[in-house]
Amino acid sequence: MWDILSGDFDTSIDGERCYKNVVKHIQPGSIIVFHDSVKAWPRLQIALPKTLEYLKEKGFRMEAL
Repeated sequence: MWDILSGDFDTSIDGERCYKNVVKHIQPGSIIVFHDSVKAWPRLQIALPKTLEYLKEKGFRMEAL
Protein backbone atom coordinates (compact mmCIF):
# COMPACT_ATOMS: atom_id res chain seq x y z
CA MET A 1 0.00 0.00 0.00
CA TRP A 2 1.23 3.51 -0.76
CA ASP A 3 2.02 5.88 2.07
CA ILE A 4 2.61 9.18 0.24
CA LEU A 5 0.05 10.75 -2.07
CA SER A 6 1.85 13.45 -4.06
CA GLY A 7 -1.29 15.50 -4.68
CA ASP A 8 -0.44 15.91 -8.35
CA PHE A 9 -4.13 15.50 -9.22
CA ASP A 10 -5.09 18.58 -7.15
CA THR A 11 -5.51 21.54 -9.52
CA SER A 12 -5.47 23.99 -6.60
CA ILE A 13 -1.74 23.40 -5.93
CA ASP A 14 1.36 23.91 -8.07
CA GLY A 15 4.23 21.57 -8.87
CA GLU A 16 6.42 22.95 -6.11
CA ARG A 17 3.75 22.22 -3.50
CA CYS A 18 3.35 18.71 -4.93
CA TYR A 19 7.12 18.17 -4.58
CA LYS A 20 7.06 19.43 -0.99
CA ASN A 21 4.16 17.07 -0.18
CA VAL A 22 6.46 14.18 -1.07
CA VAL A 23 9.77 15.22 0.51
CA LYS A 24 8.09 16.28 3.74
CA HIS A 25 6.88 12.71 4.36
CA ILE A 26 9.48 10.51 2.65
CA GLN A 27 11.17 7.76 4.63
CA PRO A 28 12.89 4.48 3.76
CA GLY A 29 10.35 2.07 2.29
CA SER A 30 7.87 4.77 1.26
CA ILE A 31 5.67 4.20 -1.74
CA ILE A 32 4.81 7.45 -3.51
CA VAL A 33 1.77 7.84 -5.75
CA PHE A 34 2.16 10.01 -8.85
CA HIS A 35 -0.57 9.98 -11.50
CA ASP A 36 0.05 9.54 -15.21
CA SER A 37 -2.78 11.74 -16.46
CA VAL A 38 -3.47 14.93 -18.37
CA LYS A 39 -4.95 16.46 -15.22
CA ALA A 40 -1.81 15.77 -13.16
CA TRP A 41 0.73 16.68 -15.87
CA PRO A 42 1.23 20.40 -15.00
CA ARG A 43 2.31 19.42 -11.47
CA LEU A 44 3.94 16.12 -12.36
CA GLN A 45 6.35 17.66 -14.88
CA ILE A 46 7.74 19.85 -12.09
CA ALA A 47 7.45 17.58 -9.06
CA LEU A 48 8.66 14.24 -10.45
CA PRO A 49 12.12 15.30 -11.70
CA LYS A 50 12.73 17.30 -8.52
CA THR A 51 11.62 14.38 -6.36
CA LEU A 52 13.84 11.91 -8.21
CA GLU A 53 16.84 14.24 -7.88
CA TYR A 54 16.17 14.76 -4.17
CA LEU A 55 15.90 11.03 -3.53
CA LYS A 56 19.07 10.34 -5.52
CA GLU A 57 20.97 12.97 -3.52
CA LYS A 58 19.74 11.42 -0.26
CA GLY A 59 20.86 7.94 -1.34
CA PHE A 60 17.41 6.40 -1.80
CA ARG A 61 16.97 3.60 -4.33
CA MET A 62 13.85 3.87 -6.48
CA GLU A 63 11.84 1.13 -8.15
CA ALA A 64 8.65 1.13 -10.18
CA LEU A 65 5.84 -1.03 -8.85
